[in-house]
Amino acid sequence: MSKEKDYTICLSEGSKIRYIAGSYDRKKSAPRYSIEIVIPEHVKSQVQVRQLLIKFSNNYQWSWDIHNKTNWPAFIVIKKDGEII
Repeated sequence: MSKEKDYTICLSEGSKIRYIAGSYDRKKSAPRYSIEIVIPEHVKSQVQVRQLLIKFSNNYQWSWDIHNKTNWPAFIVIKKDGEII
């Protein structure tokens, strides 16, 4: 059994998720988090993504609210500084 965390998320049709990627340093603007959405092009615009920077006490967390409004599963790949994490 692998101990690595799977950072590819399958978001089923019509579902929502809030994904918190990790800590974020506002002064350094680092690390740089991003996501890649894998779904057929003709429905890609129906996957809504809202980026959020959430403050918890003295630190910040980078996150996304993702809503898949399609009839297709969407695969979400999480990246940190350009690398899949």
